[in-house]
Amino acid sequence: MCDRKCCQKPEELVGEPKECSPEQIRKCHGDVKEHPCEEQSNDD
Repeated sequence: MCDRKCCQKPEELVGEPKECSPEQIRKCHGDVKEHPCEEQSNDD
């Protein structure tokens, strides 16, 4: 399970990375095709 430690911008994280809206992802990471924080959380 992913927690705030695997998020690249934990101060911006409201819930879990998989719950981030497209706007939130753009705010944290710019224009990306996939959410970088979700890629890191695939170990659960």
